[in-house]
Amino acid sequence: MVPAITEGGRSFKGAAAYYLHDKRQEGEAVRFTSKRVAWTQTVNLSTDDPDRAWKIMAHTALAQGELKAAAGVKATGRKLTKPVHAYSLAWHPDEKPTKEDQLKAARDSLKAQGLDEHQAIILSHNDEPHTHVHILVNRVHPKNGIAANLSNSKLKLSEWAQAYEQARGKVYCEQRVENNAKRKQGEFIRAPRVPRQAYEFNRATSNDRLGAEFAQTEQRQKDAWLYDIGRQMRTSHARQWEELKRTYDTVRSRRQDKTGKLKAEKAVEIKTRAKGRWRDLFRRQRDQLKTFDTAERGIISKFFNMALVYRMLRRQNRTADAMTIFYTLMSSAQRRDVFDQAQLTERRALARFIRQEVKAAASALDREAVPDLDALRTQYLGQCGQLRQTQDQQKAELKAKWQVRNNERGEELAPIRERAAKYRQARHFRRGRSIKDDDLYRRPPQKPDPGQGGQGGGPKMG
Repeated sequence: MVPAITEGGRSFKGAAAYYLHDKRQEGEAVRFTSKRVAWTQTVNLSTDDPDRAWKIMAHTALAQGELKAAAGVKATGRKLTKPVHAYSLAWHPDEKPTKEDQLKAARDSLKAQGLDEHQAIILSHNDEPHTHVHILVNRVHPKNGIAANLSNSKLKLSEWAQAYEQARGKVYCEQRVENNAKRKQGEFIRAPRVPRQAYEFNRATSNDRLGAEFAQTEQRQKDAWLYDIGRQMRTSHARQWEELKRTYDTVRSRRQDKTGKLKAEKAVEIKTRAKGRWRDLFRRQRDQLKTFDTAERGIISKFFNMALVYRMLRRQNRTADAMTIFYTLMSSAQRRDVFDQAQLTERRALARFIRQEVKAAASALDREAVPDLDALRTQYLGQCGQLRQTQDQQKAELKAKWQVRNNERGEELAPIRERAAKYRQARHFRRGRSIKDDDLYRRPPQKPDPGQGGQGGGPKMG
């Protein structure tokens, strides 16, 4: 009897898909046939259908918290991440146990591990020349939700298998008896059952992990150098664009400030020259107002003011009717309003003329600045194009360096990745497909390898 424990799993669905179906062939993603399954039996489950059974087991594992709460168990400890416990029992090729013998041995092995109250599926495969069964167990107790402690399951199964062979009257594995005896005397014996493929790979690559760490660290350092160059280049490029834009804005502002200063000087010059015209206008209007007021005090001279106001009124309002003109001429106050409005219009006309002169001078200065601003913009755009070309060339050079670096990294890490792929393949071999159990008996003992701490080339029992 050789018990073999598979590493704990997370998915009942994945485990059931493997044990309840035929092995996948090369190139297949999934296999739905079940020709190698001879029979199945459920334990502590309300159904004999294995497809429904694993779903119930999965539901029980997911409801662990609710089960604990209902049973009054404190929800303490680390969260259970691997509720699947799977192991196999293999008989010697000379043994021909019946189905009842296999079921009894499977149930006894569950009890030996303290799992007799847990949900389980027992199934037999017929794809090997020796008789063997697989037991798929839910670590979560279906009533209280407590996860079974499997830390000593391997030793418990080893002792149970020894007692099983001794009870049947023939011991096939003497090494296990010797190891268990040493353990009872307090001696630490470690005899892991390692598949040949995994053992040979681990032996050939025992120091590869350290070499891989060194190689990967070296590659990361080389990558970091290029990453640093890239960061510095991006920072430098951004700074170059900011500096170019700032220089352009500064020179452009200086030229515009110069034009603005010339405009202000020209406006002052024009307004200074206009002071004499304002002085003459104000003197003339004061004389006219004095003459107008004097005429308003005489009887006959009023007619001269009426004639003057009539001409002003016609210039101010050409559409006025005769009645409005008559009443305006007859009123002294209205005649004065028309006279004042005429003088105000004359002052406004002079102010408008000065403003137009200032505006014309400013427009002339703006036109003079246009060639300089256009030349400055053309120069700026040229510098932008040149800077963009230079930066694109630097980016292309860095990209080429990264391509070379990627090729170098791939060449340096290719052997390590190949060995890692073999290691994953070996782990898959160890988890999902155990070696033929009858090989444990057929393989001759091998001499210890001094380089491996006294371990032989094949798996040990017990």
